Amino acid sequence: MRPVFYLFSVDGADLTDTLMDRVTRLTVVDAEGLASDTLEVELDDRGQRIPLPAAGDRLRLLLGYLDRPPIPTIGDFVVDEVRLSGPPLTVSFSAKGADMVRTSVKAPRIDAGDDDTLDRLARRIAQRQGLEPHIHPDAAHIPIGHIDQQGESDMALLTRVARARDWVLRLDGERLTLRPHAGNLPPAREPQPWRPALHRLDARRITRYDYTSNSRSQYSRVRSYYYDPDTGRRVPVEVGDGQHPDAPVMEVRHDAKDERAARDAAAARLRQLRRSSGSLTLELPGDTRLLAGHHVLVTGLSDPVGGQWVIQRAEHTLDAEGLRTRIECVPPSEGGRASQDLIDEIIEEVE
Repeated sequence: MRPVFYLFSVDGADLTDTLMDRVTRLTVVDAEGLASDTLEVELDDRGQRIPLPAAGDRLRLLLGYLDRPPIPTIGDFVVDEVRLSGPPLTVSFSAKGADMVRTSVKAPRIDAGDDDTLDRLARRIAQRQGLEPHIHPDAAHIPIGHIDQQGESDMALLTRVARARDWVLRLDGERLTLRPHAGNLPPAREPQPWRPALHRLDARRITRYDYTSNSRSQYSRVRSYYYDPDTGRRVPVEVGDGQHPDAPVMEVRHDAKDERAARDAAAARLRQLRRSSGSLTLELPGDTRLLAGHHVLVTGLSDPVGGQWVIQRAEHTLDAEGLRTRIECVPPSEGGRASQDLIDEIIEEVE
């Protein structure tokens, strides 16, 4: 298969022909949450004929294979740095996801609110920033109460509140998306509303893998506290595996406002700990359909590498060696595991 890219300015001008035979390396990174997507392009500037991009230029990237249409649109980016070096004469530039160049979303603000749910807080911020809210329905059932915003930006505030509940915030163009971490969402064969895609990766496609486990897996319980106004005491709430009473307990740093909030905070932290107990990095021939937040089913390799994983970060690189993909993955939570019927269906497919 022949890899190909198309690069356009957002006003529609096609830059591909100008750059096609000059690109020595192109790397795009797609990350979960508000971690900014990035684009890095390195060009051979022999003859010094390449029109230099300028900081602030907006670009749209398509990347895939000529014989596998349609070519996926990777995203919109804004150039933030241009570099010239030599010899040999080289031009390189980096760009960030266009969603993260809004200055208003990063501006510190002093505010307070009594939004009773995560949904209302997100909608209030989306309205203030002129963004279209795209919010998972469960956010309407997550209480938060009074929130003080002391010198935090709107995105920092919403990210902090969401992360404490194991949710993810993302800006997609003019849309603010708020949902549970992808590891908590059950996948589907194809992407559906609030259900990420599940891709099969057989061992024959994988050129390299690295699996790591760490000591965080020793925590089987998490304890949180809330203040009981009737007794004037801090009350502990614990979630996790009660069958191992001698196992170490992780404690949530901040007290919750009531028992339900304390239990939710402890459960969210336990899910995060379990996801961080192991990580898997896979390298394979380029596949730009693999995106952060999607799930993969690794087949042909034994446990703990084989099985279901969630992509935290996807990196696609095009250079003289062709198109390559590198993904960094974490385990899914119990609520994000694929059904056995879906797994059987995918395994039975003829590649």
